[in-house]
Amino acid sequence: MEERGILNEQLRTVNQSLCYLMLIILSVILSFRSVLIQREQLEETLAGQPAGCWNVYPIRLSASVLVVSALGFFFCLALRTCRDASRGDDPAAQKSAGMNLWASLFVLAAALIRLYDLNFTEEIRCCRAAAGAP
Repeated sequence: MEERGILNEQLRTVNQSLCYLMLIILSVILSFRSVLIQREQLEETLAGQPAGCWNVYPIRLSASVLVVSALGFFFCLALRTCRDASRGDDPAAQKSAGMNLWASLFVLAAALIRLYDLNFTEEIRCCRAAAGAP
């Protein structure tokens, strides 16, 4: 019966992983959409037409938040895996879990830095717009 409980827990983890992977895919789609909008605005400007005034910040913010939430989940999963591996006696599993934990931490940190930068640059843009600067 113990083995069945472990398998059920692993199934729940895999299902959660699939959901968070879908969030990452959605984030990529949103990022793709924001780049398409920016390309369209550049093409309009190059053609001498007034560029549309789409603000891609909300799209990019949504994409970043989705990524950070998914990466937070995967970091927690790596933390749990590392904890579980440390209880065992397999040095290869312990080393692998430790390396994956560090990788998850760095990827999450990068996503958080990008989110911070996105908000920072938007704040600067808004302050300049309020002051009448281009």
